[in-house]
This record gives sequence, C-alpha cells and structure tokens, in this order.
Amino acid sequence: MLTRSHIALGMFAFMLAAGNALAVSKEAQEFMNIQSKMAPDQCELQRLSSQAVAAQRAGNLGKRQELNVQMVPVVKRLQANQPRIQELAKYVQPPSPDYQAVMQQNIDLRAKCKY
Repeated sequence: MLTRSHIALGMFAFMLAAGNALAVSKEAQEFMNIQSKMAPDQCELQRLSSQAVAAQRAGNLGKRQELNVQMVPVVKRLQANQPRIQELAKYVQPPSPDYQAVMQQNIDLRAKCKY
C-alpha cells in the first residue's frame, strides 16, 4: 500500500532525476542529442556487421558482400556527425560533471538495440 510518504519520495526521486538531465551543460546536451540521433544507425550498423560476419563464417561471400554494400550509406551518415561529436567530446570527459549523464545515456541507447 502506498502511503503519502512513499508517493512524495517517488515524486522527489523523479524530480531529482529530471533535474539532473536538465543540469548538463549546453555542449553535453548537444552531444547527447547527436548520440540519440545516431543511435538507430549505430544499431543498424551493428546488426549488419554481425550478419556479415556470420555470412563469412558460413562461407556465403555473396551475402557478405551484399551486407557490406548495405553498410556504406549507414557508415556515411554516422561519419557526417563525427566532426561535431569530436569537437563536443572534450566537454564530456571523465573529470566533467556531465560525464556520468552522457555515459548513462550511451548505455541506455545501446541497450535499446535489437539485433
């Protein structure tokens, strides 16, 4: 049974978590936004790469070649974001207060990948 104190504690925890997400620097927020936009392509690249390795192990070089061709546009989309990501990365290094939030988002995005 939920008491008022349990509800209040839950609301406080939620507000604290939301506040932490909003408390990151402008650069960290942009970094996280770009990561979020890149996540579907990263998942797709991982899926295609895994399939290409499996095709090679099975000796199906035609399928591997086909998968490699499918990877090209995905890689190009990811590479288009690299200059800005590299520029922003200096703001989210381990001593940065934003580092933990960025790493947690990265973990969360990777966990959403379905291969």
